[in-house]
Amino acid sequence: MQREAPSSSTSTLVWVPHEKEVWKKAQVIQKVSEFQVEVRIVGDKDDGSYDPEDGVMKTLDVREIAKLAGEVSATAMPICNTFSKLGVADMCTLNHLHEPAVLKNLQLRHALSVPYTYTGQICIAVNPYKWLDLYRKDLYDKSLELPRDDLPPHPFALSSSSYIDMQENGIEQSILVSGESGAGKTETVKIMMNHLASISGGGDQGSLVIDQVLKSNPLLEAFGNAKTKRNDNSSRFGKFAQLQFNKEGLLVGARCETYLLEKSRVVGQAQGERNYHIFYQVFSLAHEVKKTLSLDGSVGDYSYVKVGEGSKVDNIDDSEYLQETKDAMDTIGIDYREQQGIFEVVSSILNLGEIDFKAETSETCSVMTLDRLESIAKLLQTDSSKLQAILTHRTMAARGETFTIPLNAVQAADLRDAFAKGIYSQLFDWLVTRVNNAICSTRSVKHHIGLLDIFGFESFDHNGFEQLCINYANEKLQQKFNSDIFKTVQTEYISEGIPLELVSFEDNQPILDLIEGRLGLVDLLNETGVLAKATDAAFVSKIHEAFASHKNFEKVRMNTMQFKILHYAGEVVYNGEHFLEKNKDTLPPDMLELLASSKSPFIRDVFPEMSKSVDKNKPGRRQGFLVGATIANSFRKQLGELMEQIAKTTTQYVRCIKPNANKSANEFDRQMVVDQLRCAGVIAAIRISRAAFPNRLTLVEFARRFDIICPSKLRKAAPEAMVLGLLDKLGITESSSQNAKFAIGKSKVYFSSGLLQYLEEQRIVVLRKQAILIQKNMRAFAKRKQFKAIQKATLVVQRFTRGWMARRRWRIVCLGVPKLQSAIRGFVQRNKFRVLLAESRERNRLRLLAEAQANAQTAVALQQQMQETVAVPPPVTHRASLGSPYFNGEIPESPKKKYPAPAVSAHMREEMTKKIDEAQAMAEQARQAAKEAMQLNAALQVENEQLKAKLAKNARDYADDELRVENERLRSQLAALQSKIIRADEVALISAKVVDSRITYRDGKQFVEYKLQIETNNRGTLFVWHRYSTFRNLATTLQTKNGYARKDIPELPNKTLFGNFSDKIVQERIEKLNSFLEAATNADYLQWGIRIDAETCVYKRRVKGSSSRDSMVSVSRDTMTTMTPSMNSPTHSDSSTTSGSDSSSFRRSFFGRSKK
Repeated sequence: MQREAPSSSTSTLVWVPHEKEVWKKAQVIQKVSEFQVEVRIVGDKDDGSYDPEDGVMKTLDVREIAKLAGEVSATAMPICNTFSKLGVADMCTLNHLHEPAVLKNLQLRHALSVPYTYTGQICIAVNPYKWLDLYRKDLYDKSLELPRDDLPPHPFALSSSSYIDMQENGIEQSILVSGESGAGKTETVKIMMNHLASISGGGDQGSLVIDQVLKSNPLLEAFGNAKTKRNDNSSRFGKFAQLQFNKEGLLVGARCETYLLEKSRVVGQAQGERNYHIFYQVFSLAHEVKKTLSLDGSVGDYSYVKVGEGSKVDNIDDSEYLQETKDAMDTIGIDYREQQGIFEVVSSILNLGEIDFKAETSETCSVMTLDRLESIAKLLQTDSSKLQAILTHRTMAARGETFTIPLNAVQAADLRDAFAKGIYSQLFDWLVTRVNNAICSTRSVKHHIGLLDIFGFESFDHNGFEQLCINYANEKLQQKFNSDIFKTVQTEYISEGIPLELVSFEDNQPILDLIEGRLGLVDLLNETGVLAKATDAAFVSKIHEAFASHKNFEKVRMNTMQFKILHYAGEVVYNGEHFLEKNKDTLPPDMLELLASSKSPFIRDVFPEMSKSVDKNKPGRRQGFLVGATIANSFRKQLGELMEQIAKTTTQYVRCIKPNANKSANEFDRQMVVDQLRCAGVIAAIRISRAAFPNRLTLVEFARRFDIICPSKLRKAAPEAMVLGLLDKLGITESSSQNAKFAIGKSKVYFSSGLLQYLEEQRIVVLRKQAILIQKNMRAFAKRKQFKAIQKATLVVQRFTRGWMARRRWRIVCLGVPKLQSAIRGFVQRNKFRVLLAESRERNRLRLLAEAQANAQTAVALQQQMQETVAVPPPVTHRASLGSPYFNGEIPESPKKKYPAPAVSAHMREEMTKKIDEAQAMAEQARQAAKEAMQLNAALQVENEQLKAKLAKNARDYADDELRVENERLRSQLAALQSKIIRADEVALISAKVVDSRITYRDGKQFVEYKLQIETNNRGTLFVWHRYSTFRNLATTLQTKNGYARKDIPELPNKTLFGNFSDKIVQERIEKLNSFLEAATNADYLQWGIRIDAETCVYKRRVKGSSSRDSMVSVSRDTMTTMTPSMNSPTHSDSSTTSGSDSSSFRRSFFGRSKK
């Protein structure tokens, strides 16, 4: 029994539509109905940040998701792949290939600056908006030597395979490059053209041819490129360049064909856009030249170039690009007379836009700005009166008669604009012809490799005639693309042994029939345009009626002037306004006669068919080169011829993608990229390539991935047996009919829509059961391990806690001991002091008491002695009295009374002596106590001094640490200063010369850089790369400063190469540069410098009063003015010092100063 594989099941990761991110990951929760599922959004921010939508539940329709994702089955949801950080190089190797998988893979690779990715035979190139080191010459030959699968995706692989197939099999080749404006189409074509020129081994001839082809690019870009809202240098025409090779495979020439120039831009542009570059470049001509061209004002004074108000572009220097345009003309072979004629035609178009008309009546008008009319007639070398007449009147021929009909002001203005567009279109075609004449080879051409650079599918808010033509071309190319992709699938199935009847795809032929078929849009547009009173509304009404039942055409009900076409890339709504006017490719015959009768040989050369028609001088209506033709007819014919050429070739495809509208190297706009993938047909190609079996796996990968759900007996079986046994076990049988569910090839197994998803779901069921068991055991193991860790950690915490508490108590004790000691010592000393004080008081009291007792006893003894003493005798009368003759005038001294000594007993003296001894003993004790107190006080003072010393020591240690840090800082500064002084040593210059050259690229342009070798006496040899313009700047500076007074410095010519990089010319330049460097180095009176790298330069000093060589010092960028040497100055530098991509940073790498 055969089982139908379900579209999705629970737990499957799928992609679902998202408003901002286009596609977002989600997990299927449950199936709500047959076509509806409930999903949960899964956050997948690339930067790992929080996603607010993570976990949001949604119910979605499976059919809408499958249609958006490009799935073959209407019920298959896009399953998520597992990506590495680098993504995959070939997206066809993905198990699940759909739009979200392509978008995710391109985003991963863009983030890593990997611009190229394969989708089978298609190379998708995402514009990196920066120059990458992927185009070196050493990679040229590697792409020839190694197989494609052994190298990363690269355009070199496509150009190499084309060249090899051309050489080995003799088959013509084509590489079709498409993409929207700004996606990098032109740069990709240039890269492959350079590669083909190099590997073809054309030598100087091949280099000359490719130089001429590349030199034609600035010329065609000046006249065919313009600034748009999406691109500052947008190509407004398609180009098919055919490189011509001889039978030996050498490049001998090239031919260029252009398609669908946007002529309407000449007279009007959208807001923020510009006209073609040449209209702004002419204003950079010399004042005298502009005067002869009647360009009196500035850019903003002319209507045709100020409509879009985008005349100024930041990164476009019109004067610089004018010089490139003139040099390109010189290289192509356009002489001065023809260049002057080109500028005259451009100036006449600008002046045409300034002609205003004044309404005379409702049906007539006249020219108001006659001065402008005279200027135009002078530039075109025609008669001004005839020019005025053809601008205000229309000539018609009927039945052999000619009628002149006046025009009103509006009609005259339309005719004026048509005249300007017709002149410019023919001038552009003339330039393309001249380019082909210069680079096309007419002999020895054996094979071609064509590179098509054409605009991609366009769908804007307003789509007109131009968008219809562009999308028509893309439909033709998509048909070829689909056919080639289908053939690739057929080839793979044949190699794998898969029946081809299982493969089919839907063609887009109905859309092409709608546009180009019989009575299609083109025929109806041409048919309506020939009617006398045709209007755009009549045309739209006619196609509404003609294609009402067409499956790819719809009428827009809200606007009768609009119609909708269902293209391969999606629906596009077109507005039919101005379709008839833009389809016209005719000019009135009188205008053709006016141009043909010009006196200017250049005008007659630009309009050769016009001149021939006038020279015939036949009556009636003259058929000019534009009369009777239409843009749609011409484009259909050109496109048919192009497809015939491409059909004879082996075709390869490059789809260029623009990652964002801001020209940022880091931004990736997912919505913008998806729109381009759809318009480029990549999603359609995926749908075709996997129409029968959208999923595939190698047999080895299948066995490795699904052995888990196989029975044990099948796990060791061969992969084919494992596939059959597993699918049979699941109830899915193989069939060779159109509804086959799978097919087993030689190395791969192919699955129909949903089957691989079903196997994945069965695998998930088994994995989920095993995962639950593993999770249970792992959780138990983790918990046990966690418990043991907690238990161990608890002991550690306890140990540390106890230690912390003990240390805390010890710190508290240590802090309290000094206080306790101080209190105890104070208490003890106070007690001792109180004892000593009491003893001293007691001794004083006893001493006083003893003295008092002694005094009392002494007094009692004296009193007793006085009582025992005899009474005193009467006084003796002397003989000699006062009147006595014996009185000699002296009075005799009366005798003193004598008292007996007190009687003190021995016992009393013994007691007194004893008390005195006791008092002395107590005093001695008091003195001893005082001495001990003094000693204790001295000990406390010593301890206090020790504490003070310890505190002072801690303060000194802290100060020493601070001083040590400051000392280290000062020592480091001193070492830096000493290092700078050492680095300031001067070295002597020995010689400077150019020894090599190379070609580099910047902004898609080629430049030549020269390797300068500098010999010094003690620094060895230094190398640096510089452009020729850098040496020219040095010569100009020296000439300005010195005036070449000594005439010993040779001049450098101002002629630039502009892509003409032949070995002979480069060698001549090297010789001139060496002559100049030798003279500038030996000139003692000159001083100039040479930059070595981004930070360092060397400087040649002027020699004052000496004939010796000048000196040179190494100077750092940040100290250039003071000439301070830099530590980072390299002693040796080679080509790695200054890469080609950095060459623009050395435009001021030389600076000179002469002797004042």
